[in-house]
Amino acid sequence: MRYKCQTCQYTFESENEIPYCPGCYLECESLEYLEEDFKPIKEDIILEEHHIHPRFMDNKNGDGEKFRIPKKQHSILHGNIMNWIWECIKEEDKKNIIKYIINKSKKFIGEKI
Repeated sequence: MRYKCQTCQYTFESENEIPYCPGCYLECESLEYLEEDFKPIKEDIILEEHHIHPRFMDNKNGDGEKFRIPKKQHSILHGNIMNWIWECIKEEDKKNIIKYIINKSKKFIGEKI
């Protein structure tokens, strides 16, 4: 059966009795059952390679396991990775990190700090 998550808009197939969204990993009531003649959107067809050990985490050569996943799921996964990293940061360090990211972002887009 084919479903669409109303939370993250990811479409997927599942034969589970209680399906969950593989995009946001939620057992949620916001799954929409899609008819059999559903045509996937282009993003569902485009596959990208995901490094389980991300390149930005001291894996410049992209060594280790890699999986081909749909583009939208890949974007969601990278967003989740940022959230998981944030969960690992000590509360007392978060304010300084926020300031640092704001300053770096402003500098990157050419705004005054």
